[in-house]
Amino acid sequence: MKTCAEQLRLFLVAWQFLTRIPLGERVEQWVDWNPQRLRASSRYFSLVGVVIGALAAVTFTAAAQLFDITIAALITVAITALATGAFHEDGFADYFDSFGGTDRVKALAIMKDSRIGTFGALALGLLVLFKAAALSQMSIHIAVAALIASHALGRAGACALMRALDYVREDDSAKSKPLAEKMSAGELFVALCIGVMPLLFAVMSQWISLLHAIVTLTAVAMFVMLFARHLRVRLGGFTGDTLGAAEQAIELIVLLALASRNT
Repeated sequence: MKTCAEQLRLFLVAWQFLTRIPLGERVEQWVDWNPQRLRASSRYFSLVGVVIGALAAVTFTAAAQLFDITIAALITVAITALATGAFHEDGFADYFDSFGGTDRVKALAIMKDSRIGTFGALALGLLVLFKAAALSQMSIHIAVAALIASHALGRAGACALMRALDYVREDDSAKSKPLAEKMSAGELFVALCIGVMPLLFAVMSQWISLLHAIVTLTAVAMFVMLFARHLRVRLGGFTGDTLGAAEQAIELIVLLALASRNT
């Protein structure tokens, strides 16, 4: 069984991969990043989501005391994008740009292009607007629960796709190449448990109802299954960009599902 120190290293590797918040030179030297640790660190992707979601929740709570709720929501979306280097948003935009390609080869080539096109820009703009609109419909307690749950479930859903699909890029320089080796069932179980915990905590705290939690989880599970089928048919598997697209889509699904509580 791996030591606690090694588990901490794996979490910090996941943190380095998914965020742009520095750990400090001494910590980074201790972590000793390598591709093997990156692959193993995927079990903690959803835990990174919990921390980023908590940062978003603190930001939203503080900003709501100073500004209109809509401005607070936009600030929150901006802060999380800064914290992650818009890592997932970039994948979301690239994946929608790929619909300009007429076949698998062209779609993969478009996603590899660092430039953003019309489809990607439009999709990203709508994503931000819908996130902010959903948050602006929530009370502070529900928004806190929704932000933490959405970030955790977003990363957990991406892990489920990594387990279900094959990696389709042949370029060894791709950032997600170390994740080509499938997660074990145990690793996915850890990621999913961590991903679900914020929503369960919100139910136990009576911030949201059990019904809304069930509806939210059902919507996320259905999306993951349908998106996995879509990727298998369209691309033959996943790329880093498709994982980013899935993560952002799940975040939005969770926010919209929990915003419906107030309608």
